[in-house]
Amino acid sequence: MIELHLESNDANSGSGRSSTASDKLDRARGAIARDFSRIDPADRSRKAFDVTLVDLAADLALDEALLIEIEERGEGGCLRFWERPEFAVVLGASGRIDDDVRRDACLRDNVAIARRSSGGGTVLIGPGALNATIVLPVNASSELRAVDTAQRYVLSRHAAALGRLGLAIEVSGSGDLTIAGRKCSGSAQRRLKATVMIHATILCRSFPINLVNTYLCEPKRRPSYRGERSHDEFLTRTPLDRGEIVSALIDEWSEIEAFDFAAALGRIDALVASKFADPAWVERFRRP
Repeated sequence: MIELHLESNDANSGSGRSSTASDKLDRARGAIARDFSRIDPADRSRKAFDVTLVDLAADLALDEALLIEIEERGEGGCLRFWERPEFAVVLGASGRIDDDVRRDACLRDNVAIARRSSGGGTVLIGPGALNATIVLPVNASSELRAVDTAQRYVLSRHAAALGRLGLAIEVSGSGDLTIAGRKCSGSAQRRLKATVMIHATILCRSFPINLVNTYLCEPKRRPSYRGERSHDEFLTRTPLDRGEIVSALIDEWSEIEAFDFAAALGRIDALVASKFADPAWVERFRRP
């Protein structure tokens, strides 16, 4: 697996920041060009890769770029891991900031607010929250052909992988992983004609669950198994480090063929500018 961390501690990322989209693009271009110039082209083709880019908008754009690239190629798949070095709030494509986010707390603590292209609920990511993005052709399994079975298929295999590490972990609701009835991972999906992307955010042993209530409102829509439990009562961490989780998932998805992700990187600039760093995208559905 290739490991590449193009991280930035610059807090000017996401909604409510003073940095312009042009600034973000310049930072992303420079960092990506520098780091990838040092990678042998033969090392850019892997079954799985661990890549955290220069800022949050670029990370979200890379997931989208991988989906588009594999859709246009008409074959292949990929498994990507990333973990932000700072805390940030990420809404689903149809999430509402006014309902989901404690905006004043985010602004006070310089916590970025962003929006991904997949559905699902609003999440807090950052140190200890491992993002696992898998992109697969829908013909890879009959269960990937329908929205309601695709997430369960992917999450069931994630659960099997983590179960081999000794965890009593189950798939609950429409796409959660749970330990003793408490959620340790959520997921979301985005589909194109022939390709599906499943996002999962897995809470490692170091993730500070108490911060979720600081930056996220209690959700209006809840899976039935959650009941009326608060964030603190409902969420739990896996007793695992990120390295253990990454290795287990790579082993589970061993059928994925090597994928040259360099072409997907060329799509990031346009996706950041047109969507992921655009306030109109991040702030959509805001009430007047």
